Amino acid sequence: MVETTPILIWLMGALPAVPAIALAALILVAAVASALAVTARAGAVRTGARAFWPRAASLEGAGGAGATRVLIVGAGARGRELAQALLRHPELRCDIVGFVDDQPGTASWDGIPILGATRDIGSLVTRHAVDEIIVAHAPSWHEMLINQLVAAGQEERVRVICALGMRDAMAPGLRLRHIADIPLVAVNGERPGAAFYLAKRISDIGFSLAALTISAPLIALLSLLVKATSRGPAFFCQRRVGLRGKEFTIYKLRTMVADAERHTGPKLADPYDERVTPLGRILRVTRLDELPQFVNVLRGDMSVVGPRPERPEFTREFVDKVPGYAKRLTVKPGITGLAQVRGGYDSDVYTKLKYDWVYVYHQSVGLDLRIMLHTVRVLLLCAGQ
Repeated sequence: MVETTPILIWLMGALPAVPAIALAALILVAAVASALAVTARAGAVRTGARAFWPRAASLEGAGGAGATRVLIVGAGARGRELAQALLRHPELRCDIVGFVDDQPGTASWDGIPILGATRDIGSLVTRHAVDEIIVAHAPSWHEMLINQLVAAGQEERVRVICALGMRDAMAPGLRLRHIADIPLVAVNGERPGAAFYLAKRISDIGFSLAALTISAPLIALLSLLVKATSRGPAFFCQRRVGLRGKEFTIYKLRTMVADAERHTGPKLADPYDERVTPLGRILRVTRLDELPQFVNVLRGDMSVVGPRPERPEFTREFVDKVPGYAKRLTVKPGITGLAQVRGGYDSDVYTKLKYDWVYVYHQSVGLDLRIMLHTVRVLLLCAGQ
């Protein structure tokens, strides 16, 4: 915890000089981003688009009329988890036709029939007017190979190239290679170059200056409301883990009661946490409590877009227990990220990590812009958690 005054003085004192700096920075950002957007990797941009609007592609394939009829390949744990998620979200407008599994062990699961084996998919698609097939079977050999490389920390040093199959040829963002006249596909791609990270840093500075210029009076007002409605400081400071495991202090408007962890110790986020104040719930839903983190971006601790920074206690635990978790530490943490705009507030660490992997391995100007635009949409709809 820190007192309100130092941060407010910094914000208000910086205001006279910020508009001109912000305008110049934003013009430079626009020029750099426009240049890089033209040359951004097509595969990464397409990956970003599909990460945000997977339903759009499905509805186009279904003609846009009525619910999308879904066939799930695999009735194991992955397939059942996916079916439960679709059933929990009727707004996705999915009608689960059934499962396909070579070793089902039962005729149905939770009322959803197992229609046959994988060899029957062709006829089942026609018979049940299937619009979308979701593959959710056990990990394939190439997935297990990548997992082993990730666990050994060798997934970027070693290139994995597979002989091209029909599935690979149909996939978007194909990274094609060849040996003589034999087509191959690269499984793991290269990370962005120095130009991307320079453009990202310039964009971070310009966006943060503009955001602080606009929001400084609001931050000042909200800090007074926090002080007036609950005991304790207006701002909340906490140690987080950033790029390459370096710890830093993150700034937020306080949303919990003072000394919330005195009796509980460190706890992971909980949407039903009783320690959150009434005003704090509003700040969390609108995500206004995150505004002071643009100071962290200016200082270079964070980026506007990236995986959310975690606390040291949990980072150490997850690095030891969750394969590939350390890969999140190879990029700067962000105020917003793919896991925040596409995942749920109560998504487990494994689900969020998959979104973080997508971002780490497919960073691009296009993907960052899509995440930022989707964040704006979430804010306008007050759909934060």
